Amino acid sequence: MRLNHGMKKIKVMSLLKYITLIFIFLTIPVLKCSICKSRENINKEEISAEIEKIYNFRCDALKTGDYSTLNNYYDTSRPSGRYALEHEVKRAKYLKDWCSKRNIEFKDIKSTINLRKAIPRGNAVRLVIAESYKFDYKYKNDEASPLNSFGVGIRHTASVVKKDGNWLVLSDWYTDCFEDSLQLYTAALNNNLSSSKKYFNNFSSKRKMVYDRKNAVAYADKYCGIAWGNSNNFKYNRKYDDYNGAGGDCTNFISQVLGDKEGGAMRTNGEWHPGTRAWSNADGLKNYLLHSGRGSVIRIGTFDQLTAAISNTSNGVFSKLKTGDLIAYEKGRGNIDHFAIVTGFDSHNYPLVNSHTTDRYHVPWDLGWGNKNIRFFLIHMRD
Repeated sequence: MRLNHGMKKIKVMSLLKYITLIFIFLTIPVLKCSICKSRENINKEEISAEIEKIYNFRCDALKTGDYSTLNNYYDTSRPSGRYALEHEVKRAKYLKDWCSKRNIEFKDIKSTINLRKAIPRGNAVRLVIAESYKFDYKYKNDEASPLNSFGVGIRHTASVVKKDGNWLVLSDWYTDCFEDSLQLYTAALNNNLSSSKKYFNNFSSKRKMVYDRKNAVAYADKYCGIAWGNSNNFKYNRKYDDYNGAGGDCTNFISQVLGDKEGGAMRTNGEWHPGTRAWSNADGLKNYLLHSGRGSVIRIGTFDQLTAAISNTSNGVFSKLKTGDLIAYEKGRGNIDHFAIVTGFDSHNYPLVNSHTTDRYHVPWDLGWGNKNIRFFLIHMRD
């Protein structure tokens, strides 16, 4: 009897398991169908057009300094929406002040986006966006000044929500090229900067020796990422790892610029090659270049210190800076945080740089680095 009772119990348990499995298999397609319908209801083209429109309204605020209407495009009922709006207001204030101190006027700022993902999250939609900026500027009171252009590429993780028929920004997280200038930014920056109308000497070299400057700059332009100006369909060089999301890709990119055969063609060695600290860590690369003699310091200083040096001589410290040279950005003594390569000079010979993480193409070298405590290492690369 006990055996029969036990067998019956086992049969009942088995039957329950089968029923449960059947229920799961029947439910999964329904859930998948529900998810598919939810995604089908998302008009990706509509959202993409609206986001690009919102981003270009932000561009207008950056160009004019008038941010009074930006709140129309943010869901300020949520803390994340208020934070996103406040961040854009700070950017507009900073850029207006930056232009004023350098006698620059932006003629146009345009944003083009690539909406890579649109995923429903409740009543909101989570977005993964690649944004490419183009900035056009001229120098004030200079009728002969041609139009100068540079590009910036930014990767966003954002959320939008539809209210009263309009898409509003609920959150917008990204690595901002202006970030280090906004951290201490209030109403206005209080720096007495020298005029940007000082002249710097450009450089062109016909020799190919230890380091090929011309090819290094060409490589930096080709693989500058999603910034306007990229000549490689907005792609990095896939031969190398991408450290975005893992500490930043700026130093890895500069090492590519220096060492790739398509670029500067500097020989790698046991201390400096892909995967080493000297290759992908900013402090590591700075120490390697200076200790090996492949690079030498032209000058170290804050923005005020470097620009003050200009007024003390006919050309200033920047007369020694050449295309293919490097600039390292130090946030706190002994902490190199970023690297960029000098890729050109604008119509007033103001140095322009390329870099990764926030992708930059021919961007004024100090744009976004307004914290007065930041020091810049101007590094000359040995030919």
